[in-house]
Amino acid sequence: MTLSIKSLRFFNLIIVLFLFSGCVTRTITVRTNPSNALVYVDNELVGESPVEIPFTYYGTRKITIEKKDADGKLIYERKIVLEKIKTPVYEMFPLDFFSENLWPFGIQDNHILNYDLVELKPLSRKEQQKRVIENAEELRQIVNSPDF
Repeated sequence: MTLSIKSLRFFNLIIVLFLFSGCVTRTITVRTNPSNALVYVDNELVGESPVEIPFTYYGTRKITIEKKDADGKLIYERKIVLEKIKTPVYEMFPLDFFSENLWPFGIQDNHILNYDLVELKPLSRKEQQKRVIENAEELRQIVNSPDF
């Protein structure tokens, strides 16, 4: 009978430890100047800036930012950045076991990324035609090359 009471107390202690153990909340916050730009993380639309995105794994993320007008035309240059989200010390092996499971408090790990967008200058009709012709010539050379 005493063995079962001890095992019950031990079981209750384990349950209490798991109930009051903390966790790590990881987020990436993307802010842009000007705001309300579309933000893509790893080629997936996550919303308009400023936006907060939860994540699970550390590493390199591809952040794409673009701002369009009501007609869908880009009014600011598209920005594509590879951001390295570094792993904090408490999330490295073997400390991660304690920070994720045994630490009695929650941990916030927020990475704030700020970007300034450059406004696109409108091209004249003549400049647009010139660019289209240059692109067509490049494609013609590629198609006519023997490697194609």
